[in-house]
Amino acid sequence: MSDAKRVLIADDSETVTTLLSTALELEGYEVDTAVNGIEAYEKGISGGFDLVILDQLMPGLLGLEVIDRWQQEGHVNRVIMLSGVDDDRTVVSSLDLGAVDFIRKPFHLPELMARIRQRLPR
Repeated sequence: MSDAKRVLIADDSETVTTLLSTALELEGYEVDTAVNGIEAYEKGISGGFDLVILDQLMPGLLGLEVIDRWQQEGHVNRVIMLSGVDDDRTVVSSLDLGAVDFIRKPFHLPELMARIRQRLPR
């Protein structure tokens, strides 16, 4: 059994998921992906992830809706929310619902990777 930390990347952008998956795998993380909010929700209730990188604007369910459902059902997931929406209300709502961080798109990969390493010490 691997000791690698497990990360779920939930984003409907193939570019973002490919970029983050590659960067995380190069640093030794085990990565799974979801392409919409419903898939993210389902994987989050069954996956045992150490961290979820969750886009706010996705088909099916918004990132905030995913976090809210997890909270209501007692599923605990450490979430870094990503969003291209530059809206302080979304930032505050994400953090209030339990996200550990909020990153605005477009993001700088080295900064995001540092924030991930901070939340998933080896």
